Amino acid sequence: MPATAAPTDQLAYLLEEQRSYAPALAKTTAGERREKIDRVIGYLDNETNKQRLLDALRQDLHKHPVETLLSEIGVVYSNAKYLRRHLKRWMEPRRVSTPLSLIGTRSYVYYEPKGSVLILAPWNYPFNLAVIPVLYAIAAGCTVVLKPSEYSPATSSYMQEMFGTLFAENEVKVVLGEADTAAALTALPFDHIYFTGSPATGKKVMAAAAPNLASVTLELGGKSPCVVGEDVNIEKSARSLTWGKFFNAGQTCIAPDYALVHEKIVTEYVGRLGEAIRHAYGEDPQQSDSLARIVNEKQFDHLTGLLEDALDKGAKVAHGGHHDRASRYFEPTVLTGVTGVTGEMRVMQEEIFGPLLPVLDYANLNEALSVINGLPKPLAFYIQTDERSIIKRLLAETSAGGTLVNEFLLGTANPALPFGGVGNSGIGRSYGHHGWLEFTNERAVMERRLFDLSMAYPPYTDKVRQLVERVYKWA
Repeated sequence: MPATAAPTDQLAYLLEEQRSYAPALAKTTAGERREKIDRVIGYLDNETNKQRLLDALRQDLHKHPVETLLSEIGVVYSNAKYLRRHLKRWMEPRRVSTPLSLIGTRSYVYYEPKGSVLILAPWNYPFNLAVIPVLYAIAAGCTVVLKPSEYSPATSSYMQEMFGTLFAENEVKVVLGEADTAAALTALPFDHIYFTGSPATGKKVMAAAAPNLASVTLELGGKSPCVVGEDVNIEKSARSLTWGKFFNAGQTCIAPDYALVHEKIVTEYVGRLGEAIRHAYGEDPQQSDSLARIVNEKQFDHLTGLLEDALDKGAKVAHGGHHDRASRYFEPTVLTGVTGVTGEMRVMQEEIFGPLLPVLDYANLNEALSVINGLPKPLAFYIQTDERSIIKRLLAETSAGGTLVNEFLLGTANPALPFGGVGNSGIGRSYGHHGWLEFTNERAVMERRLFDLSMAYPPYTDKVRQLVERVYKWA
């Protein structure tokens, strides 16, 4: 455990301090909460601070500044501005309709913060996936303990300094540590736990939350498919898929995990993928400044194990395949020849989370649907076609957290859309109003303004029964 990790008794004391402060936060106005969001944006507006963040992400994942600006800083700005614009309206009680049988009453939904929140953030987008839920929790009026990943130490230390500068510990506190620190935190009686990571760890978080009856948001992952129709512009589609798959070296929970390409175009499509990879990363991707690295040796070994297993069971490397453990370099790799053996290869059973792309061909949509629906429900689903009938059928006959048609990765770019999984790929939603509600208790309120129901009180005479029967007809 790192020297900065807090002992269990200190973590419990921290939570008690935050729980004591939570009632004061619950009374804060929209303006006061917007000011707190502005602190974060102001910190990032400082060029020195921004450069330090770019350097930290470069150190952790070898991210090019363009990828950092797009997927880490830019999306934080987008959500912060969306929050500022809508927060006052969201906080206002919402009137709901009143049935005739309840005449004389008024009903509305009152929004209150859940209280003390624990956020467990991942390493693949260590700034974005930590800061955005913190912003929504702040906007809801909650206190926050943030536990970032130990696998992205430079970015985690940056966030510890940033939030430590901007907030008192009884409101927002970053706790560093390894898996045992996360386990100790999840055992504490937080009111809500927000976790981003693998389905396997998500199950552990949910089990840990159960004794305290804490609500959870689980942003997980899974095998996100990409279906490519025979009508696509092959060159354009292949280049888009290359970007979507190999962005951040494939270490993206919503990255396409495998491609199903129509048999009439699969050979040309695979060839175009190779051209797109060379265009993006050059003849020797190891020398490219645009390709991120695998986060650590554990994840690197996971990827090489998937590749070796696939090759042993009949897959072929169409492009790439080279890797270097010392530098954690893994070349963008396209695998083919896996049709009919999807149940045997680990690369078609486990979430890849790296620059490995299996390509399968299909003769008709029934074959593609059989593969997709034979796997757990994915976080993201990609459709590449202009045929409306195919799009409608794929939407109707599959289930996924989100779907993009003729685009990749941008499902998280619009804060107005809910983001999250279904079943194995997650519980709950993030971003926009949906994300704010995750940290909010929707409190049902009814006020009696006129009349009452005293005519239905005991003793229950025949007259009372007749009255109640008439009332039910008005409901």
